[in-house]
Amino acid sequence: MNEQYNSEISKHYAAYRPPIHSKILKQAISHCGDFEFQYGIDVGCGTGLSSKALSEFCTEILGVEPSSEMLSQAEPNENISYIQTTGEHITIEDHSSDIVTFAGSLSYAKSDALVTELIRVCRPDSIILAYDFKVQLSEFMSLLQVEITAKPSSYNHAENFEGYHEFEELKVYQGDLTLPMTSEQLAHVLFSSMKYYVALIGRFGEADAFSSVVKALGENFIHQVKVDTYYSVYKVKVT
Repeated sequence: MNEQYNSEISKHYAAYRPPIHSKILKQAISHCGDFEFQYGIDVGCGTGLSSKALSEFCTEILGVEPSSEMLSQAEPNENISYIQTTGEHITIEDHSSDIVTFAGSLSYAKSDALVTELIRVCRPDSIILAYDFKVQLSEFMSLLQVEITAKPSSYNHAENFEGYHEFEELKVYQGDLTLPMTSEQLAHVLFSSMKYYVALIGRFGEADAFSSVVKALGENFIHQVKVDTYYSVYKVKVT
């Protein structure tokens, strides 16, 4: 059953992804002055969505991801290459990178060993950027008359490198943005989450759940979806 769920969820995930990574990166990188990025590293790149967003600002990207399953779903891109490894073991030469990003991955990857590796791979004055977001979907689940029980979690959307003297803090920010989505796009976002997927097929039935949700949301309606955003920008100190 889990394999079937994962397959369906992957289809919805691939069908529509809101352009949140690009919007956050554009805002965060504005705090970096006149930096020009040639080589960027995206740690915890998953299926490559965050790497693709970073490619708008860099000439060449290396996506780093420990999961082979995630990397198998990454779309090929002429200026993005991928390696299966962790942020603690990035197999590139010393002082190669101009920017390293963590898109929702730092809460899992943060360690002293990671910081040591970042110092090794980064050029002096390189940028370290950790960012994340949370799409606020509870009001739409309520509209669909589906209750979700919140579970305790240690995950920190605002995880950053506070306390590490190797990095100079440029900006720490928490805010929000609003994205317009059609009912079909919003339904894809809902169905791309295992938690929401299971709840929705329980409410609407497995056979026709997606079309039922689109209809319940209003087939020709444009929804304004709030997204909480978080980013922390640092510069590697010259030693």
